[in-house]
Amino acid sequence: MIGALGLLNRPAIVIDHHGMVLDVNEDALKLFDDDLWIKGKRLFAADPQSRMKLERLVNHIRLALSKPGRTSLQTVITKRQGLPVVVDAFVPGLEDENLLPDVGALLLLTDLNENHQVSQSSVMEIFGTTPAQARLASLLVEGKTLEEIACDMRISPGTARNHLKAVFLRTGTRRQAELVSLLSRLR
Repeated sequence: MIGALGLLNRPAIVIDHHGMVLDVNEDALKLFDDDLWIKGKRLFAADPQSRMKLERLVNHIRLALSKPGRTSLQTVITKRQGLPVVVDAFVPGLEDENLLPDVGALLLLTDLNENHQVSQSSVMEIFGTTPAQARLASLLVEGKTLEEIACDMRISPGTARNHLKAVFLRTGTRRQAELVSLLSRLR
C-alpha cells in the first residue's frame, strides 16, 4: 500500500489498531522535522496541543474500528513556523478486517507550506487547453500573479489575460480563485 502511495507523491503513514506506525513512505519522511516525527513507533508532535490531538485521533480510530463502515477523520498539527500539517485518517470498516487485519488506519499528511504543482499535461488532457494555457493555469496554482506569469512566459500581459480567458472557458470557471480551487484538486 505504501509503495503505491509513494507513486502519488503523497505523504502517507500506516498505523495499527494501537496507533503504532507500521510503515512510512518517502514523502512522509521528508515532512518530518523538529515539529513532527516518529518517536517510539508513534507519530509525535512537539506542540503539546498537537500531541493531544494525535492521541484523540488514535482514540477515535480505535472507536471507528469497532463499528461497521469505513470512517475518515482529520486533525491538524501546529508548527512553530509556517502553516500547519493536516492529518487525514482513513479507517477501514469491520468488513475490511480480514483484508487488512493489522491496519488501524492510513494517514495522509498535507503540508500546507508546500507549493502545490499541477501537471500541465493533465490540464491539457482534462480540459483541452493549449500548452501555453496549461502552463499559465499551473503557474496560477503555484500562487504567481498574472503579471509574474506574463514575465515568466515572456508574453505580454494582454496575451496572458487572453490565455486566462480561454482557460476560464475550458474549465467552466469565472474567477482566478475558482480556477485555482478547481485545479488544486488535481494531483
